Amino acid sequence: MGKGVFITGTDTGIGKTFVAAGIAAALSDKNVDVGVFKPMLSGAHREDPESDTMILKTMAGDESPPSDITPFQFDEPLAPYLAAKRQDVQVTKQDVMNSWKNVKNRHSYTIVEGAGGIAVPYGEDFLASDVMKEINLPVIVVARPNLGTVNHTFLTVDFARRCGLNVIGVVINGLKPEKEEVVEQTNPELIEQFCKVPVLGIIPQIEKKDRKTLSELFQTKMALSFFKESVRNF
Repeated sequence: MGKGVFITGTDTGIGKTFVAAGIAAALSDKNVDVGVFKPMLSGAHREDPESDTMILKTMAGDESPPSDITPFQFDEPLAPYLAAKRQDVQVTKQDVMNSWKNVKNRHSYTIVEGAGGIAVPYGEDFLASDVMKEINLPVIVVARPNLGTVNHTFLTVDFARRCGLNVIGVVINGLKPEKEEVVEQTNPELIEQFCKVPVLGIIPQIEKKDRKTLSELFQTKMALSFFKESVRNF
């Protein structure tokens, strides 16, 4: 099995790309050869400098072309299956896996980001979780910091485990320190207690998102030491 991690989230718009990009930048600055893969992108063109694909590519320093990093893109911001269907495109799980095989050995460590949450339909007969199972990398769940996140995180972790996935931790993303209340202070402990996984980082909401800022932020706020065992020459 290759070295890497699969980034999923408790919902869409939860900051998966931000977290994946931050980890990629931080590891790259630790002299790790990092590659990225986001098989499906909806509602954007992968070559757009502000697309998830190009953000991941830039932060990792991955020289692979955008079409290899994101082989399937769709015009409408919908679940990949529905977006593809409305474009008269059919993507099979084997299509996704063939694209993964094309890139998985290019780098020492690969960060894979899903589209939407863990149970989002990717095709007519498969979900995000089915692709995650086939890719067979450890999973990190990105969660929000505020009220309701324990429920959403527990459901995601529990579903992942029922699918046979190895959830190695949770990253809480988007904390607003100036608005932090009891719920934000106590959620990390509750998540660890009930989900039985470590909280690997609590990432504050920031305005400036250049590569240097992200790298420094994730080196400070993320437990990068957690990656040492799975990254050669860390």
